[in-house]
Amino acid sequence: MRLLIAIFVLASLAVAQTAPKPNPSPKAPKYNAAAEAVYKGTVDDLKDRQCPVSGGMGSHIMFKLESGEVIEVHLATTDFVKLVDMHLQKGDTIEVTGWKTEFEGVQTIFARAVKHGDETYTFRDKDGKPAWIY
Repeated sequence: MRLLIAIFVLASLAVAQTAPKPNPSPKAPKYNAAAEAVYKGTVDDLKDRQCPVSGGMGSHIMFKLESGEVIEVHLATTDFVKLVDMHLQKGDTIEVTGWKTEFEGVQTIFARAVKHGDETYTFRDKDGKPAWIY
């Protein structure tokens, strides 16, 4: 019985070490840190979907800017967002630090960080490298 348990543990470790990391699609644009800005508004909706930016299932915020425009914010992989323990709800006031550009034919913000109250959740380093890929 101990031998079976040991084999199971070793097999589980081997699978965990060889599991592929999410990798952004080559068609996802490179983050432009020089064009980064801070945007203020409220959470209009939250959604997880397949995303070429995060390289798998990604978390997104539909963000209502102070101007009234609603824009999609790309955060990170859903697993990474769960790891940073971010819990936003529709109607929450937030600040998004990121790069606003056109992606897949629509205006989009690639988030480096999201501030909600006293909490700041970081998704990219200051140069724009995704934190979920390290």
